[in-house]
Amino acid sequence: MSHTLTLTCPHCGHTFERTYGVNVVGQATLYCNKCGKSHFVDLSLGWEPLPDCECGGSFDADAKGRCPKCDNIL
Repeated sequence: MSHTLTLTCPHCGHTFERTYGVNVVGQATLYCNKCGKSHFVDLSLGWEPLPDCECGGSFDADAKGRCPKCDNIL
């Protein structure tokens, strides 16, 4: 199960929404390795290839979440 939070960047004050998983086996929130946009995956629904991010990057388990306005790591 996922939930959407409204976040405010501590660096620039920009407010935006992010979807997160709830620490259930097979669920995760991945981030784009270029812009930091989040992508929620739920493997209990079956495996699907990850889409490319609209910025041209790819979603990666090792990437950090970033503010979509100032690009600082959250």
